[in-house]
Amino acid sequence: MEFANPFAAPGKWYKGNLHTHTTVSDGSSSPEETVRLYHEAGYDFLALTDHFQVATAENPWPREMLLLLGIEFDGDQSDLGESYHILGFGLKEAGQPPNEITVSSAIDWIKQQGGEAVFAHPYWSGLIAADLLKWEGALGLEVYNATCFALNGKGCAAAQWDDVLARGRRMWGFAVDDCHGRTGDTDVTTAWVMVKSPALTREAILTSLREGLFYSSYGPAIEDVTIADGVVTAKTSPVVEINFIAPSWQGGHALSEPGKTMTGARYKLRGGERYLRVECRDAQGRWAWANPIYLEP
Repeated sequence: MEFANPFAAPGKWYKGNLHTHTTVSDGSSSPEETVRLYHEAGYDFLALTDHFQVATAENPWPREMLLLLGIEFDGDQSDLGESYHILGFGLKEAGQPPNEITVSSAIDWIKQQGGEAVFAHPYWSGLIAADLLKWEGALGLEVYNATCFALNGKGCAAAQWDDVLARGRRMWGFAVDDCHGRTGDTDVTTAWVMVKSPALTREAILTSLREGLFYSSYGPAIEDVTIADGVVTAKTSPVVEINFIAPSWQGGHALSEPGKTMTGARYKLRGGERYLRVECRDAQGRWAWANPIYLEP
């Protein structure tokens, strides 16, 4: 069993958004204004990820706010002829990115700059498992994208995530805003990752993200996930639904009584589950996702 358990890891919880656009590309707010908005909303770190450009904030931002350099590439073609979008964050410096990319070259460039690459909004982009399995090196995919949900309801890629997990590809799931500021406030300070880290530094946050020491949300809090004696126990903020997701027909589902909420559920492993992940939904219909527990080598 391999369990990247942020709830038992040392350190503090830090809230961040890893997909953010500004006026450097097609966002509606300057880098400085965008940083201010997220700081005032209680975020601890933010990645600016403009299209084909590495943006920086020119003016000083609050000392306690960590700003990560990032980028978003799009190009290449999926099996359905759609364009891939590759998100990069945690770059060491604002280097000159390539103008034309393939998926492979985008991932390579991001990693050469010291960052990590993630498949952006796979449901909105029309990506299927075969598209995601072609390429090595991505840290994960966006399980939730607030902008895509606001545009046409295609914000949640949990099915695409499970499709690749069931085929043995290990990926972390990220909830992001993809902030543009063009759909009211629905794509600004809406989604986040909660990262367990010993320090609020680029190196420490990146290490925790690489190791899967985080969960994703746009509402509920996941307070603990444990596994003992073949039982997985999840504890959450008040929610109405907790799912234990495993391949195909395996897994479990807990639902609160009508008009009530719950703060935990348990699932007895049956044997044969190659992975298991926890997700929950609150009374407002908002979700949170923990990263998978890998039950087989």
